[in-house]
Amino acid sequence: MLSLLAAGLVWSFREKQPADPVIGSADASGALVLHVFSPGMRNPNVARLTTDYGVVLYRSREKGATFVLGDRGKNSVREFGDYSDFVKALGELPSGSVITIYDRCQMPRFFDFYPVHQAMYRMFANDCAKRGLKLAEHPKITCTCSETEWR
Repeated sequence: MLSLLAAGLVWSFREKQPADPVIGSADASGALVLHVFSPGMRNPNVARLTTDYGVVLYRSREKGATFVLGDRGKNSVREFGDYSDFVKALGELPSGSVITIYDRCQMPRFFDFYPVHQAMYRMFANDCAKRGLKLAEHPKITCTCSETEWR
């Protein structure tokens, strides 16, 4: 009987797990969701756009190279699979704008581009400078240390 009760609790708990936060939508706090680190985990880690402009640059098995641009003023998040399209979108931002890189603790997503991650960063920084954009002195870091269990 106890095992049936425990099985019911586990089933009930799994059924009520919330879906991953949706990129480009507002979360419960009203902040724009820029990126979800660890989707599919019991505790997905959400990067909320708290600056005027934010970017996430990463590579994954599912999507390949992905470049994310968040614009708080327009309440929008756009994902690009092509770097030149991403740079074109950066060029639409007002000159003098500050771009903040959003990343995770431990192993930065930018390192997904290893072994060319340093060259990629320099190219990104140069492309921002050519368009009159400034990079924030410090990135915004989302702690992902709680990645412990799949749903």
